[in-house]
Amino acid sequence: MRDVCLFAHFDQDDKVDDYVLRYLKKIKDLKFSIVFISTARLGQSDVERLGAYGCEVILRENTGLDFGSWSAGFAKCGSAIGGRLLLANDSVYGPIGSLAVALDRLTQKRADFYGLVESVEIAPHLQSWFLLFEPWVVKSAEFGEILAQPFSAMTRRQIIQNGEVGLSRRLMGMGFRYEALHRNDRGGLSRRHDANHMLVFWRELLLVEGIPFLKIELLRDNPIGGENATAILQAAEQIDPLICGLIRSHLARATPRPQRAALPRCRYAAIRKLYNCRRESRRVAGAFNLIKLEMLTVLVWTWRIVRRLLRLGQDTAGEV
Repeated sequence: MRDVCLFAHFDQDDKVDDYVLRYLKKIKDLKFSIVFISTARLGQSDVERLGAYGCEVILRENTGLDFGSWSAGFAKCGSAIGGRLLLANDSVYGPIGSLAVALDRLTQKRADFYGLVESVEIAPHLQSWFLLFEPWVVKSAEFGEILAQPFSAMTRRQIIQNGEVGLSRRLMGMGFRYEALHRNDRGGLSRRHDANHMLVFWRELLLVEGIPFLKIELLRDNPIGGENATAILQAAEQIDPLICGLIRSHLARATPRPQRAALPRCRYAAIRKLYNCRRESRRVAGAFNLIKLEMLTVLVWTWRIVRRLLRLGQDTAGEV
């Protein structure tokens, strides 16, 4: 196999949704062979549908999140990969517009590995829902060691630390360099005020920067109390009206998850408002909002520390 995509999948209703099939077709159009790794209990009809798209299908237990699936796929197929490797998953709706154009733009600046969106939460890294690696990275011992970690035995937080964040950090430590379509320098905000830009700045990323995806949680859950799915889809229809029907169909059966707690939601709103103030040169309003954001950030940090201490106390009590 030359260029290969390892695609991680899960579905609450144990099916392959049409938005996923459309995404797979767009990846296949870019000449990637697709290994589809699912933790859902897919029926034979869905396996056959995937086969019609040229996918090799791996079914596994629902452990280790996406990195557990990518690890299983790489363990089976890694030695046969002769070209680039794409890690992708079904946590996004898209492509909204041309995936080929986005990929061409992404790889114009030569690097060793690529992602669509950079994050600086915890440490600078690439968000893991779309990652592209050059062949020399895929063949490196460090890359194989990263994907060989026991993700199925890790907590969600450990997977983020050792998987999403650790992947970028360890490869950078080996001298590899990454590029991203969206670099995390939004509005000059400091790192302590950072947030998930796919949630806070989705409109700018989609309509201005040409990131052709929306996070499913943004539309399904409205996690930070921003614009609702109707408003977001109205924006997406400006670019690609055909996919919006598939998105609405999936949202109709998706089970929403709870919003973030009130304090983090207020902090997200303050980050967005501060960016708007700076963009519009409203200095007085910006200064006032910065003070508000600093106070909220301290409160959120304190809240997180208290939660961790409470969890630690519960774990200790359980061991006794």
